[in-house]
Amino acid sequence: MEATPLTGVLGARVIVPDVRQLSDDELTGLRRLACDHLVVVVPQQSLTPAEQVDLSRRFGPPGLTPFIEPSPDHPEVIRVIKEAVDADAFNFGGAWHSDFSFQSAPPSFTLLYAVDVPPWGGDTVWSSMVAAHDALNEHQRASLRSLIAVHTARDAYSPKMQPLHSGLSTMTIACDESAEDAQRHPLVTTHPETGRDVVFFNRAYVRDLEGTGPADTATTLDWLHHHTTDVRFTFRHRWTNGDLVIWDNRATQHYALNDYAGFRRQLHRTTVAGTPPQSRHVTNRP
Repeated sequence: MEATPLTGVLGARVIVPDVRQLSDDELTGLRRLACDHLVVVVPQQSLTPAEQVDLSRRFGPPGLTPFIEPSPDHPEVIRVIKEAVDADAFNFGGAWHSDFSFQSAPPSFTLLYAVDVPPWGGDTVWSSMVAAHDALNEHQRASLRSLIAVHTARDAYSPKMQPLHSGLSTMTIACDESAEDAQRHPLVTTHPETGRDVVFFNRAYVRDLEGTGPADTATTLDWLHHHTTDVRFTFRHRWTNGDLVIWDNRATQHYALNDYAGFRRQLHRTTVAGTPPQSRHVTNRP
């Protein structure tokens, strides 16, 4: 199985005639490519929701999907839909984030399949947190390795955010008080399959840092956001119907652009359960 790189830092196109027919060895190869390139684009697929669930389960057990009502017939599938009439609504995924990083064991992989995409707009952008780490100097690496990031969904899914999500006419997102819960993860983690160091950060869910003072925390959070989303670490994908994109949440963050007012966009998402983030630089995990 060959991958054609799409940028110098992340993203690759992998040609597979039919992902439903992959052997176990071929599936292992695709997983390895997803870890190495962080995002793989597999074009020209034809997947029903049930077939996507079957493929996703070959990567691992399903991840938990709080707050978002899944497909009634396929509870492991989230239908990411923005209707043409929802022109002024917030775009689901429309902020830099890593899927559900506020969980104790965030998802390892996400599989997103394009069902109905607009003629233009609606691209998704990913950023490599491996490249963001590798670009740090030694002093910056040492400073960040001592910090603990506090992840919470409070500014995404707490009750105060309900009006933002209620603008989508087809998706049902139910905000509740559980979004106030916080989860502590090392800021610099070690990828469990590649062994590479990662800045495990995203501005949507990392709302505090332990190991620095309040003033320094605000400055560091802003700096981390601008550094990790720098264009030199990114890959932008223009969707086509039938595209299947698989990405590694443990080493990326992503952003869905909201520039297709008046057009419909539908993608189907499944997530694969992960493990608690660990760091070779932290003796006792938080």
